[in-house]
Amino acid sequence: MTKIKSKVRLIADVLGSGPLQVPWHQRKYDWKVSQVRDLLRDLKNSCDAGKECYFIGSIMLVPKLGSEGKIINDGQQRLITLSLLVAALCRRFTNSQPSNKQCAERALRVLFLIDGESSPSLGESTNYRPRIKTPRTDQSKYNHLIRGRDIGSNGLLTSAWNVIDEFVDAIPQKIVGDFFEFIMVNVEVSVLSVPEDVDTNMVFETLNARGKPLDDVDLIRNHLYSYYTGAGDEQRQETVHRNLEGIGLILRMSKKVPEYFRCYLQCRFGFLPKESLYREFRRALRQAVSNNDPSAYVYDLVEGLGRKDCIELYRTIIAAKPSDVLEQHLPRFHGKRRLRDLLTELKGYKVSHPVCFALLYRFICERDPAQKRKTGQLVARSMKNLNSFIMRSTFITRRLMPTNFEGRLANCASKVFSGTTLDSLDIMDELKKCDDSNVISDSGFVRRMTNMEFNDRKKPRLYLFGINLQSQRGATALRLDECSVEHILPKAEQHWQEWCEFSHPREWVNRAGNLVLLARDENRADRKFNSSFDEKKRGLADSSVQMARSVAEEYTSWTPEIVQKRSEKLAREAARIWKFRPTK
Repeated sequence: MTKIKSKVRLIADVLGSGPLQVPWHQRKYDWKVSQVRDLLRDLKNSCDAGKECYFIGSIMLVPKLGSEGKIINDGQQRLITLSLLVAALCRRFTNSQPSNKQCAERALRVLFLIDGESSPSLGESTNYRPRIKTPRTDQSKYNHLIRGRDIGSNGLLTSAWNVIDEFVDAIPQKIVGDFFEFIMVNVEVSVLSVPEDVDTNMVFETLNARGKPLDDVDLIRNHLYSYYTGAGDEQRQETVHRNLEGIGLILRMSKKVPEYFRCYLQCRFGFLPKESLYREFRRALRQAVSNNDPSAYVYDLVEGLGRKDCIELYRTIIAAKPSDVLEQHLPRFHGKRRLRDLLTELKGYKVSHPVCFALLYRFICERDPAQKRKTGQLVARSMKNLNSFIMRSTFITRRLMPTNFEGRLANCASKVFSGTTLDSLDIMDELKKCDDSNVISDSGFVRRMTNMEFNDRKKPRLYLFGINLQSQRGATALRLDECSVEHILPKAEQHWQEWCEFSHPREWVNRAGNLVLLARDENRADRKFNSSFDEKKRGLADSSVQMARSVAEEYTSWTPEIVQKRSEKLAREAARIWKFRPTK
């Protein structure tokens, strides 16, 4: 015998069936104007075509424990949109001359809980209780709109109303009644009724008939909320809701929210594949709560996830803008390199973010002054080693494949994050396990970089910028995004005939020794600049970049032998800059 019942009902009967409440934890109304217009157009076309049925998909209703009515576990976007359509039609019937009192009263009974014997009117709607209780963030707006009151223009709910109101006003008077009748008796919906002993959360995750598809963050949040649905959970519901909703408000970048969730959750649980984040998170959480009080464990998890300093720390990592506290209290890394420089190099490599997060989290959470100094030293060394591993791997490999070590780094982040001893801050052994390309060996790194050819733009810019940073002099504070790479032996073939020292220019043009860093506005492509090494030297001598000026000062000619020697010199300097420093 099946437990979940499905019955096709008229949408008017569903809206008018009694109190309907959107769960406290569901997202607010978020249909875009285009989605609203699509629905209105489909309804109007079906009405004009005389279709006997317009099917609007499936919704899920579950009993509301301890009180009357039902919970809309799936379908709030459609039900709210259609109720706004009924409200706009009600206002049209009330304000038209002559008014259509019968249709207006019928619409009001769909929208409000009204005594069957009374004769309702829109003017008295303040005294009526709406049948749908929307999420708190939309409730005041929604109640005003269905009572025929215009409000401001901010928000998706208001935008939807404006589109609906404009649509209804454009319907000719002679057919507006027919359109309303079509909504009442021809629009159908499949209602899934789920009993109390069935996991409504699991059913909800499979339903998305017409609404906005749920992403992993929606599913994770919904699953976390499901731990607090019983009577007496109101205070924790409020706290959990505030913590999870606050993440988006602080990050202010919707695409970064899933990345933050994954970064933090990997620090808690270890590796969670991006393509199956939600499924693997549920598995990990199920295992974690099996030996704990589930409600208390999830509450602690959400509290950590929503901590402002955690969210700000993640924003520091992705923006490479550490606070003064981090910059001042973490030791210098090497020469002129600061935490900002390491994060600038790492911010494009998401595979490194969980380990960065875990290390810096341990540092900011340490309160004991003496212990904090030791923690800072170890965190700084491990951050340096992580940076060296990622950058060396980037330079050596033709294409960095994070999947080769992503799982091991995520598990490493989890060990650091949950660790309590200073030894747990040492990640060198984990990096060695990830070293499939043998990048940790200084001699191997120098040998491979000496003969390296750079065929893209990002790698040589990172490489040269890091090297130049150690020797840069003067007041000019260079930034990575303000620099570009210049080929001394020109990259364009039409200039090669003037560089007769190179019998096979193609073999040398992309070698590291042939490349130099310039400020972006100093890089010129004109023929004169590329006609000879003497002309090139004049341009390099005037550069604001120390590396470029050094080439102009040190070399009187440009040959394959010089390129080879300079490649080796740069490789040795790179090995010194991106060096591994054991923490033990």
